[in-house]
Amino acid sequence: MGRALGLLTNLIVGIVGAFLGAVVTSMLGIGFAGFSGSLLVSTVGAVALLAHVGMASTRSLL
Repeated sequence: MGRALGLLTNLIVGIVGAFLGAVVTSMLGIGFAGFSGSLLVSTVGAVALLAHVGMASTRSLL
């Protein structure tokens, strides 16, 4: 994912996505308890933001 982007960019976007995933779920009132819940929310947020950024960078290359 994100072949046009570098490793550092993917790491930063993934961390920001994990943070945004946690913020959005807390704003929606969805609570996940424990490590596994936090891991799930962070993973979904990171993957979603990486996919969005990856699609945006692909469009700009075309």
